[in-house]
Amino acid sequence: MKKKIIHLALYSILPITTFFIGIKLQPNQNSQILDKSDKIETGESSTKPIISHLTEKALQDEGKLSKKTNLQTNSLLIDPLDKPSLDSSEIKSLGQSMVSELNPLKRRSIFNSLLEGMTLENAQEIREQVKRLDQNSSEFRDFHFIWGSMAGAEAVINGTKTSERDLHVTMTGWVSSKPDEAIAWFDKIDTLNDRRLNKNDLKRSVVDGLSNIDPNRAVDFISTLVQSGDKEANKLIHNVARKVTQTMNLEEAGAWADNLTNKNMRKSAMDSIVPRFAYSDPESASKWASSLQSDMASTAIQKVSEAWSHRDPAASVQWLESLPESSGVNSGIENALSHWARRDPKSASDHLINMPDSTQKDRAIKGFASRVAYEDPQSALVWANTIQDEKIRDGALKNAGRAYYKRDKTGALQWLESSGLSPKIISEILPKK
Repeated sequence: MKKKIIHLALYSILPITTFFIGIKLQPNQNSQILDKSDKIETGESSTKPIISHLTEKALQDEGKLSKKTNLQTNSLLIDPLDKPSLDSSEIKSLGQSMVSELNPLKRRSIFNSLLEGMTLENAQEIREQVKRLDQNSSEFRDFHFIWGSMAGAEAVINGTKTSERDLHVTMTGWVSSKPDEAIAWFDKIDTLNDRRLNKNDLKRSVVDGLSNIDPNRAVDFISTLVQSGDKEANKLIHNVARKVTQTMNLEEAGAWADNLTNKNMRKSAMDSIVPRFAYSDPESASKWASSLQSDMASTAIQKVSEAWSHRDPAASVQWLESLPESSGVNSGIENALSHWARRDPKSASDHLINMPDSTQKDRAIKGFASRVAYEDPQSALVWANTIQDEKIRDGALKNAGRAYYKRDKTGALQWLESSGLSPKIISEILPKK
């Protein structure tokens, strides 16, 4: 029977990348690397063993995903190894060795042997062995990703019948390999009269699979869901954004997010993208955020400051105070002073005293008081009462008052009686009956 060349797109989660690198390529293996523009034959079934394909950058960087400006994922196609498929006894023997092996490298090598002898006909038997592994293991996930890419609907439908958590990754594998075929099947799920199949259970898998090969196509798919009335679909942009951060640097990922036409999607994408870079390099991220001119600048500034405040709240405050006032700056200041109060309340309070009166200072005091309230709610109330803006002050007093009530119910009730707060604010401080 003719060999069938299977095209697996880049799976950007590290376990599958490990699989790409882990496959053992023998010196006598006459694998042919095909030009990426070659068409993939999909009409013939194969009984020959199937292995996954190494991505060019994953091979060069030993498993680390490259940073690319091109949203399209390039992959190499490799002919299957000219080895016989595994029979039932071989599968059981290898499976027992794999499950009992405690050395993770040896276990991976045995798993790779199962994959090298895997065909559409024996995949179910191999799965019986793989399902004995931890469902969070890379081997469990990689097998189902690859089986989904090979068997498509058969593998996905099988996932609806199992007790293991394999449905999502199986569908993701199918979409990553054959998106048109997988999406066409997804679109007609409602006509299949199978109660086990539910679009809500599989839409995230479609988004993740499309994100592996073309983030913009994943966005289009989400937009289609939104237009069909799916109120939760916009949240899926976080999945796309996470994949984007694995193949782009901050400037590229930020530009991609900024170019999304849907404002809610733009903000959600920024919310996911910025922290990924800001936690590791807040200084560089702050320079990038400061240079933005779009309506997402405020969101980017807030997200950078939140990440920076975890590492160095004083430095985050210094940066924020150098920027023009905005909602992002003010939110960042509030968050930063909360972190600063947790680390060093004395230096944080000294900084507050020296700040000029402004909305920014009011937000800073609110953040400081909200944190201090956990240890010293009475001091937090004193600080909160110094806030000039009534709305911000009421918010700070509510936070401190709730903390006070949890710590000292009697003392909090006495304070409320003489606080002069409106009945509405008092009712929001006291726990609901």
